[in-house]
Amino acid sequence: MKKLIYIFLAGVLFGTGSACNRQLELAPENTLVDKEVFNTQGGAEQALAEAYYDLLTASMGNEAYTYGDFTTSALLHTLYYDTYDLGQATPTDPNVVGIWTAYFKAINTANNVIAKIPVYGQFTAAMESQYIAEAKFVRAYAYLDLLKFYGDGALSGKMDGPGLPLQLTPFAGYNTGQVAARSTNGAVYAQIVKDLTDALPALPDKQADDLSTRSRATKGTVNALLARTYLYMRQYDSAAAAAKNVLDRSDIYTLTTDLLQLFPPDPAGTAQPPTAEYIFILPVSQAVSSSSSISYGPGYDYYLKLYYWINPAFINTFEAGDKRVSQLMYKGDTIYNYQPNYLTTFKFNNSNGRDNVPLIRLPEVMLTRAESLARTGGVNSESLSLLNAVRSRSVTGAVPYGAGDFAAGADLVSAILRQRSYELAFEGQGRWDLIRTGQPLHNPDLADNRKVLPVPQSEIDISGGLIKQNSGY
Repeated sequence: MKKLIYIFLAGVLFGTGSACNRQLELAPENTLVDKEVFNTQGGAEQALAEAYYDLLTASMGNEAYTYGDFTTSALLHTLYYDTYDLGQATPTDPNVVGIWTAYFKAINTANNVIAKIPVYGQFTAAMESQYIAEAKFVRAYAYLDLLKFYGDGALSGKMDGPGLPLQLTPFAGYNTGQVAARSTNGAVYAQIVKDLTDALPALPDKQADDLSTRSRATKGTVNALLARTYLYMRQYDSAAAAAKNVLDRSDIYTLTTDLLQLFPPDPAGTAQPPTAEYIFILPVSQAVSSSSSISYGPGYDYYLKLYYWINPAFINTFEAGDKRVSQLMYKGDTIYNYQPNYLTTFKFNNSNGRDNVPLIRLPEVMLTRAESLARTGGVNSESLSLLNAVRSRSVTGAVPYGAGDFAAGADLVSAILRQRSYELAFEGQGRWDLIRTGQPLHNPDLADNRKVLPVPQSEIDISGGLIKQNSGY
């Protein structure tokens, strides 16, 4: 299979202009190195940049980003991916191992920042607190993604099901007695919520510039991830409240009117600034210089259609004239791919994959609040308003939905979920929404206990059996 190669410049997110500090990869007991890294604001900033970098590579590598789409009916794919549709991935599968390892690497890097700044930091208390808060966001984001992949029943409301090992301090090694058993899904969710709520007071509403605001943690970023977390937990009142905290900041986050400004044509792979719709983005297009660039991201696969392409049956479910079809679906490459007559997503349109990668956009938060309010209060005017705003942006002349269009709150929820599947298509979220709402995946007969990946066998073996396998494997 293809190899993903990433080169990321810390200067994209941080004003220092130097590369991520690799000293964190040295042994944790090397306190001299720790002091050198975390003593100054510049060193701690580079350590934090390393945590973001690790989150970027985890989010984009080992099929982690596209997994949420190619296992749904939105995409067709080569026979290789039947392994995942059929729930036949093994505990030694490279993607199974790679996803687990990459996200836990991001968690451990974040743990270093969280643990070492209080010990060695000699810069302003406000900046120390902010960097720790940003690292807690990284840890929370990584744990939520891991829970989607490996938490047995985590998206189906099984809070007592086996979740993940909760590693909240820098990992010293498997031979030190630090190996932890899997905590329950509920306990992992609780830690994610704790990290995010603890981070909120120390984070700014905006970072130093707009790009950093949309690619580093802020209050809005944290509230958006809280809304997603609570939605997965079925705590709809809390999800609605967290979403409202984002929507109330219309001075920072607003819908982009033009879809082609939101996802601009970029054949040359030049730096593309995110619009005010983006809450959290991997600014891949910004990491381009005369000497290096990031490439072969998810967009490379979509553009070439070597592995997956849009299912015509999915396209046919859209309303006539929907710009998410006419503007955001196209043929991509027609020379080197296997499916020249099928469409792919224009959201990633650079041939080298040098496209910004959206992780959280405003429409998700709008639809999360709309869904949560409809689940708790039935048909209501705010849910209708939010639904209509997302829909009308793409369907010119659409007659707005009114209360009379829905006999019950469940019907409104279905309409919201349909818009969610259209709006967030090819952004890695479809699978998780289908599982949490009890809808069929690409393989409708997949057993519930096969809707998560197996725990890597290497983790089970090296823990001496303390870490247990998921029930379906």
